[in-house]
Amino acid sequence: MKNILVVLLIILAFLGGYFLSQNYNFKIETKTPTPTLTATISPTNNQRPLVGGDSDEHGCKGSAGYSWCEEKQKCLRTWEEPCGTPSLIPTVDETESLKTIIKQLLIEEHGESANGLTITVSKIQGDYARGGASETGGGAMWLATKKSGNWQLVFDGNGVPDCNKLKTTYLFPTAILTGICD
Repeated sequence: MKNILVVLLIILAFLGGYFLSQNYNFKIETKTPTPTLTATISPTNNQRPLVGGDSDEHGCKGSAGYSWCEEKQKCLRTWEEPCGTPSLIPTVDETESLKTIIKQLLIEEHGESANGLTITVSKIQGDYARGGASETGGGAMWLATKKSGNWQLVFDGNGVPDCNKLKTTYLFPTAILTGICD
């Protein structure tokens, strides 16, 4: 074993001497960084512009949900702030009236046991509304639409809402269905 180590040391010394005797010119050079490339990406058929990356003639960013409201002279999201004259925005009285109507529709659908329900209205947008019906033991969500001036229950909290039907048949706005049919 000792002999093998001695032979290896001799070989290493020989190789080291050989390489040191050669005229190698080793230099330490500083490397300059490679330039960074920047590119402007323009939308193609396969790419969509960034949200908020567009503006209309009024400066409203449509991709972020903003549109121009002529009556209020500003950009707004109609599901956050209705556009139009104040008479078109649902009032407290309209909300209370809708609560009464929904309660009556639930009583017609489920009988007098629904009379003890507390009705809430969480969203109204045009002819579409969403809210809840609760009692001490729990509650449910309801969805309604107005047809020919009369409110109709589309979903009364039983089962799971048919999102496809709500979107295609009843044409519910996205703002009403947020959190239900995402």
